Amino acid sequence: MLSTQVAATLTAAPALPASITPPPSPTGAPSATSAASPTPTPTGTPTPGGEPSPTPPPLAPDDPRSGLNLAAPDYTDDFSTAYKWVGPDDPASATNRMGSGKLEATDHKADGYIWWSTTDQSAGDSYAEVSAAIGACSGKDAAGFSVRVNGASFDQAYALEFSCEGSYRLRRFISNTAPDTLIGWTDSPEIAKGPNVTNRMGLLARGSKLYVFANGKLIGQSDDVAYTSGTYGLYASAAGSSTLIVTFDDFAAWYP
Repeated sequence: MLSTQVAATLTAAPALPASITPPPSPTGAPSATSAASPTPTPTGTPTPGGEPSPTPPPLAPDDPRSGLNLAAPDYTDDFSTAYKWVGPDDPASATNRMGSGKLEATDHKADGYIWWSTTDQSAGDSYAEVSAAIGACSGKDAAGFSVRVNGASFDQAYALEFSCEGSYRLRRFISNTAPDTLIGWTDSPEIAKGPNVTNRMGLLARGSKLYVFANGKLIGQSDDVAYTSGTYGLYASAAGSSTLIVTFDDFAAWYP
């Protein structure tokens, strides 16, 4: 199975055409190129801060997630099953590999391109979370989490990024062109800063409303009508480091 690729510059420069493989079928037989093996994890122990709580506190009435039981997700993935997430696997650009109950995404080049893995789950309205442990990093090196991934080449989505320096942004990816910025880089005290830290990334897509959560706290929101449904994507985005590794674990989704 070919890699999942999204070609988009980190600046406003025109993006190159993308070539993306659809997410895996729950019953389809994986191809040989989808095989993944564990690779070394980044030096250092990630600082706790992104693990899901087994007994979340009750949601406030004004919380946009109100009505969801955060203690009982509709879908979970502990990354222990092979081929649930596919692509990419190219040491010259990016390698996303499953092993030891995690998905390790490596961006080998700070070249303005991102490459995400997609899964076999899709949804319209949903609230989804994933724990992202970033390794050695600096500046705008970031962990990336996409929802409503769609399109013939799976290069359209809403993509959230948490940077090494504790800021976030939200973009809309568009086929064969540069992405639109919905929320520019914004600092948040709720995001753990620095190398070797873990953050719980959350994104609620309900109708046209998009809400960003960091470690269970609402930190931003936007409104966009372009995409109504799709799958999910995970990736590392190197902005200054020659190699960036982000390790993902404990994916969960709720369907309002």
